Amino acid sequence: RKRLAEQSQAAGLGEADIGIKELRAACEACPWLRVQDVEGADWAAMLTGRTAAFVDVYSPRDLYPEELWTKAAEYFERFGEGEMVLPGGRYSCAQVLVQRELSFLSGRSLGQICHIVQLAISQKKILGYLNGTVVPYVHSGSKVKERNAESQQPCASSSRGKTAVADWDTMTSCLQALIDSMAPGQQCLPLSNIKRMFRAQFQVELSETALGYAKLSELLQDPRLRGMCEVKLRGHGYVILPIKQDARRSSADSAAKSAAPASAASAA
Repeated sequence: RKRLAEQSQAAGLGEADIGIKELRAACEACPWLRVQDVEGADWAAMLTGRTAAFVDVYSPRDLYPEELWTKAAEYFERFGEGEMVLPGGRYSCAQVLVQRELSFLSGRSLGQICHIVQLAISQKKILGYLNGTVVPYVHSGSKVKERNAESQQPCASSSRGKTAVADWDTMTSCLQALIDSMAPGQQCLPLSNIKRMFRAQFQVELSETALGYAKLSELLQDPRLRGMCEVKLRGHGYVILPIKQDARRSSADSAAKSAAPASAASAA
């Protein structure tokens, strides 16, 4: 749908506004395409007789040579604050990078460059987000959070107003209360909702940097929370899975049994 709109503009036909139902009907009527449903309510149109060879932009696998990452890091590190600002979406960002004809991206498809942008943000710390745009990592919000985490200071957005910032005791008790109040049949809590839930239910600001972490997902994997919950990737987002009472009790019993012989030996 997006590519059709782009091609319409490139051909001088203006912006094409194509309804999703009409587009699917047209694809189903085309003998060169086969339509199949994919995860959720989405669907895809595939070319008949051609093997699918799509790039999974969400894949964490790094299939690219180390030289590419070295050159990319050198390129983006040259820019000062505000000198390199790219669109916030992977696709739009990749399009701009294609237009720049960068040597380390030579020969790469648009799909591969989308994947490279994803890895540069999620793993390589070459790019990062700032106010909805993509910038060199050193100027990103993630870098600011790293610095704040080192000094255990809340970010400016977390320290605004009169809302108290949660310390470790408050954070663990509030998190346990959220888990205990989960509805029957509810299996997890979306990680993206946790800060809002802290504000709405407890009038407390949850700041991962104030507790020494640059990412909320890393905070909730701290060893001190191991018996309470775990963080898992579900689809394209992280969720918090409570540790069941039976598992907690079993873990505690195992720890007690392993400690018992040592205690007996000490007493002897």
